[in-house]
Amino acid sequence: MPSLLDAIQQRYACHQFVAGQTVGASELSVLREAGRLAPSAFGLEPWRFITVTDKTERATVAHACYDQPAAATAAALIVIVALVDALDPDSDYVRARFEAETRGKDTTSIYQSYRAFHHAEDVSAWARGQCNFAAAHILLQAAHLGLGSCPIGGFDETALRAALTISPGESTALVIGLGQCAYTAPQRMRKESD
Repeated sequence: MPSLLDAIQQRYACHQFVAGQTVGASELSVLREAGRLAPSAFGLEPWRFITVTDKTERATVAHACYDQPAAATAAALIVIVALVDALDPDSDYVRARFEAETRGKDTTSIYQSYRAFHHAEDVSAWARGQCNFAAAHILLQAAHLGLGSCPIGGFDETALRAALTISPGESTALVIGLGQCAYTAPQRMRKESD
């Protein structure tokens, strides 16, 4: 049975996908579930996933990603959106997440910590950063499934908002291109371990 380290060693950024290949609905479901299970500070899970498989919609999203080959040739895209406005300490979203995180026990302590944090931090940037945990899970799950993937951080936010249903209270964190990679994985180039 392959280990998680095997998937980590296999994962690389595929910049060109095979044309005409698809990513199945069951695979996309597993990928979203991997993202959903990612760790998050305060247990807030400040993300949602938009899956893009329709050819026309993929082309529009790819154009918003400056027509990078990884986006333009992907069989599917998962767009990770940060839930910025929902992170207000008094929102129903935060209340529900804290009740879940404390498993129905007293939420006073977590609220005190979070209110101080929320007041001191750029919550939009923090939420986008939290989305990287979900992205890492999705990328590793893709490798485990034998899929190629590529995280795409370069995009025109306004064009991406126009292409997808992204509310003003949300911020696009990352786009992940998925499919069958068109070339063999190159040798990994990483620093030696300390």
